[in-house]
This record gives sequence, C-alpha cells and structure tokens, in this order.
Amino acid sequence: MTALDVRDLRAGYGTGPDVLTDVHLDVAAGEVVALLGASGSGKSTLLRCIAGLHPIRSGAVTIGGQDMRDVRVERRGVGLVFQDHALFPHHDVAENVAFGPRMQGLDPEGTASRVAQSLADVGLTHLRERAIDELSGGEQQRVALARALAARPRLLLLDEPYGSLDRPLRERLASELPGLVRSQRIGAVLVTHDQQEALRAADRIAVIVNGAVRQLDTPERLWRDPVDADVATFLGVGPLLDADVRSGVAHGPSGSLPLSDQVDGPIRLLVPHRSLRIGDASTTGLAGIVVETRFSGDHHRIEIELADGQRATIRVEDGEGVTEPGGPVTLTVRPDALRVFPPRSDTPASQDDRARPNPPGQ
Repeated sequence: MTALDVRDLRAGYGTGPDVLTDVHLDVAAGEVVALLGASGSGKSTLLRCIAGLHPIRSGAVTIGGQDMRDVRVERRGVGLVFQDHALFPHHDVAENVAFGPRMQGLDPEGTASRVAQSLADVGLTHLRERAIDELSGGEQQRVALARALAARPRLLLLDEPYGSLDRPLRERLASELPGLVRSQRIGAVLVTHDQQEALRAADRIAVIVNGAVRQLDTPERLWRDPVDADVATFLGVGPLLDADVRSGVAHGPSGSLPLSDQVDGPIRLLVPHRSLRIGDASTTGLAGIVVETRFSGDHHRIEIELADGQRATIRVEDGEGVTEPGGPVTLTVRPDALRVFPPRSDTPASQDDRARPNPPGQ
C-alpha cells in the first residue's frame, strides 16, 4: 500500500521563483524515506507542502490514496514531529500524548488506551506522570513521537527531529525508527542533513538538489551508482576528476586510469573512496600526497591530496608501512567502480592535444 504519493509538485514563496520543481516522491506503508540535501535545498518546504502547512503551486499530494487538494492540515492524517518537540510544558507526559486523540473526539477510555499503547511503543510507560521539564532531550523527543503516533496517523513527518541531541543518542533513536514505523504499518518521511542519520533510519533516501529530487533509491545504490555529478558531490562518494579519454585511457592532472568502452573526449570521472588502494611506486594510477593519517579503532583513515587539489580518503586495516604525512603515494582504482559523467558545462571540449590534460610525468 502507498502511504504517500507526490507528483509534479511545484512550490515557492510569494511571487518568487519555484523553490521546489517537479518533485516526485512515493513512500510505502511501513517504509521510512529520508529527504537528504544541503541547507536551503527545499527539504523542509517539501515536508510542509505534504503536511498542508505550505501551499503548492501545482502538482498533487496523495496520502493513503486520498487526494489532499483542499484538505486541511488536521484532516490529512499526518503526525508531525519537529526538532524543538513543541510539547506543552504545563502538561505531564500522558497529557501531552493524549492531545491528539482528544482533538479527534475519542472518548476517555479510548484515549487512555491509545496513550498507554503509544508510550509503550516508545518505551516511556514509566514516565507517564513525569513533568516535561524534568525530561532529558531524548525523552522529550520520544514523547513528541508518542504524541504523533497516538493520533493514529497514516503518515509520519519528521523535520530534523534529532538535531538537538548528542551523536550517540541521535544514532540510537534514528535506528529505532524503522522498526516502529513497520510495526505501525504507516509511512514516514524524515528530513535530515545528516547522512549517517539517513543511513541508520531510512529504507530509501531522496537526494534533493536545488529543489528537485535528483535520485530516490536505497542507500546502497545511491552510494554505488549516483545518478549525476551533483548527487555524487553532495554525498561525498569520492573525488570528481576532470579528465580526457584517449584510446581507452582517462588522462588528468592526477594521473591516468583505464576506461573500457568509453568514447574519446572530455569527461568527469567519479572515483569512489571505497575503490581506492595504495599501490607501489611502479603502479599506474593517481598521484597524491598524504595529508593525514588517523587511527579509528579497527582501521586507519588516510587522507590524500591529489594533484588537482581534491581529497581522497582511504581505509586501511593495517597501518604498518603507511606513508607519513607529506609523503607521496600512488593510488590504484578498481575499474568497475568508476563512474563517468558529462564534462563541466563551462569546460569546452578539447580540439587537439594542447587542450588535453597531460598524463603524469609529462
């Protein structure tokens, strides 16, 4: 069952240009979809359009199979959770959670049952009589979630709900969200700028760039096969190198890499961090300088600056023999991991060898 379907949505502010352009998004019941994007990309605006808190200029929002055109916020069947929790400080935990059912006209017995179930779902039964100002930040976030769930929404909308919490707590709460959503058989849309949070919480991730959903996919496919250079850059999959292909080899300022079945000419070449390894001095690959080596428990992280100034990060299980900062290294790349994108629009196609980047050593 589809919990949410957004089609051709456009929205903006006042008489200004569109902030959201032709947005397409779908969320299944029992699924968490994270909206991931840079600040100002349109994530929160999209969430507000879905909730009915911001008007759309065109397109359609369907929740639980019902067209939301002209449907007021309180009748959309959505549960809202925000970063500041928006709890009622003069009510205790149970009274906060009871707000939704009471507004729906549920009788006292039904309200009490929903409160008990929702508090149990988020693990706060023992705090039902606690004052809000006596709770920790994580506990307040759970109360806000329980309050949203008590109204039995068809769709849960969360706008940076963990943003004010410390990292370990954020990770724990984010990892709990998928199980809770599946048990409720509702859809959830999570707005975040934190990639690790999205990875922990989401079944699929929608990457928003300049007001458009550029890619909606599983986390694994996003990082393995980003749809374009903008998505790859935002995710930080790896350095994007300007290169020129000649006879099956991509040449650039940092080195040369073999490319099969690629037409000669200028390209942008995505080199995923996960595909990089340190080779020996005789290896053909990318040349760089070690900038920093960090021990990270079960591995070392080595940061390398390439000849064009971009950075590459390598994970090494055994730090023995790793070049010290300032030392030169050559990086090998798994050819199957490389991704080719069109050249920059401001970079003219090369007409002869004088316009092409030189291979290393020339």
